[in-house]
Amino acid sequence: MNKDKRIIGMIMAGLLAGAVMTGCGNKTQEPAKTEPETTVDATDQETAETETPEAETTETQENETEVANPWKECTEEEAKAACPRLFKAPEGAVVNGWTMMEPENSESGVPGPLVQLDFRMEGVDFCARAQYGAGENEDISGMNYDWTVTDDVTLANWGEGNMPGKHSRNVEDDWTVDLLTWYDIEIGIAYSLSAEAADLDGFDIQAIAEQMYDGANEPMTDAPDDENAENPVAKYAGQYYVGKGNLSISPEGADGALIEVWWGSSAAEHSEWVMHGTFDESTMTITYSDCEKHDYTLNEDGEVEKDETAYSDGTGSIKINNENSITWIDDQDHIADDLEMTR
Repeated sequence: MNKDKRIIGMIMAGLLAGAVMTGCGNKTQEPAKTEPETTVDATDQETAETETPEAETTETQENETEVANPWKECTEEEAKAACPRLFKAPEGAVVNGWTMMEPENSESGVPGPLVQLDFRMEGVDFCARAQYGAGENEDISGMNYDWTVTDDVTLANWGEGNMPGKHSRNVEDDWTVDLLTWYDIEIGIAYSLSAEAADLDGFDIQAIAEQMYDGANEPMTDAPDDENAENPVAKYAGQYYVGKGNLSISPEGADGALIEVWWGSSAAEHSEWVMHGTFDESTMTITYSDCEKHDYTLNEDGEVEKDETAYSDGTGSIKINNENSITWIDDQDHIADDLEMTR
């Protein structure tokens, strides 16, 4: 009996010892509990890594926004090439610069670039715009105001004295904005002239617009010579436009024609074609086989930096659709295929 008691006692002692050892094991592992600190560090690090790309992305987006300015500086000659019957700066004005903005989604070249002239005159800031191929009711001014007053006007110099327009004025606190808009329905050009100043009482924005008319920019300034008056081409002589290009027809001799083409590919690059053709009145077509093409590159000052002759034996034809419309078939570059050019 005593022996059995001793055996039971030893078993109980062993169980107690095991229980104590198990508790110490758990206690001994407690100092190794660094998981919360590791979790915090990892979270902080992840947060820092997340914030850095956002900052870089924001900075990148800002840089991209700056680069994405659609307005590009240009010369007055480039502006004239982009828009026929363009205005000029009025006498006495301080010209701040010419700029141009290419249209969006204009695969056919219509409408053409939006041309802008900024100038200052008599203490007033002006902004003039023009766009060939713009819709008759399209507002190209960029002036978003609830106009205080709007009146119909007629410009005396533009459109042979019969050019309708609209004059609008907005007055807010100590600032006044004037806007004059008109549309050349003959060849499809929208114009706008805006002025801003603290006080425009007594100011006549229409008078400034009249001064900006330039007869030298008229498409029909290259009138046929008297010696070519009997040439049937004389009836269709003049300048024709589409997008970034313009083509002029001049009569030569009894039934010949001089064809000159200007076509822009960018603000610094354009091409020119010169050819002499013969007019067939039965087919209403001018055909040529001596076309000489030049590719030009301009420097920052608008001067010719490079002149390369592409070819001098080009062939093609000019189809007369009617008195105000032609189609140019260029056998080499096909630059105007299916494009109607109008004057």
